Amino acid sequence: MFDFTKKQQIMGILNVTPDSFSDGGHYTDIEAAVEQAEALALAGADVIDIGGQSTRPGYQEITPAEELARILPVVEAVKQRISVPLSVDTYFPEVAQAVISAGVEIINDIQGLGQPGMAELLAANPEVAVVIMHSRKRRESSLIADLQEFYQEKVTQCQQYGISLERVAFDPGVGFHKSVAENLAIMAQPQDFRFEKLPLLYGVSRKRTIGTVTGETNPLERDYASVTASLFALEQGVEMVRVHNVAGMKQALTMWEALKNLN
Repeated sequence: MFDFTKKQQIMGILNVTPDSFSDGGHYTDIEAAVEQAEALALAGADVIDIGGQSTRPGYQEITPAEELARILPVVEAVKQRISVPLSVDTYFPEVAQAVISAGVEIINDIQGLGQPGMAELLAANPEVAVVIMHSRKRRESSLIADLQEFYQEKVTQCQQYGISLERVAFDPGVGFHKSVAENLAIMAQPQDFRFEKLPLLYGVSRKRTIGTVTGETNPLERDYASVTASLFALEQGVEMVRVHNVAGMKQALTMWEALKNLN
């Protein structure tokens, strides 16, 4: 089972979608997707997260069958070429079941076990880890209270279904139904958004908040700031960051560690 507790892990993003906000259409061809997966692995990714549906603001949901048609051939091809653990970004239980059967080690669920059947599926596959993201609409309570309430609900749900918390990481969901100020608070104070000692995954790469702060309107030109924000999160104790530019993230982290170890 994948170990989320290891520090300073990098999840590389592989979107096999035609409409993702920064790289839509780049890797819809299977061979192009496999080559990108190999590049991410070579650059130092600890996990590769494959997504078949854009969840950018205002996205149109596709069917589970369409998502699976995009993802499964890529998963099968990538598994033949590299040994880096694979994650799949899905909230559809039927998609999760198919990719688990194909050897995927992590389900990255942006709806946080919200779809009927997802918790049951994960309970039946105890070797599979899960990322539970907060993406629901904000409640009236403070951001911290809202996130902590969500985490507690999900811990209770996992316990009810017999899903070991050793398999779980939480993602506070930067960019999902949160203001820029709230997103920045999550990025600046990760420990305020941790539930007890459970691992955290942060996905801030190229997001709108990065563009708002930097003034950069082109998501493809936000990598420097994305790496900076992700490095800050790792230094604040976040266990894993999800990024597009794995090579830049790995270089920044390696240099930071080299300098820190001289002190």
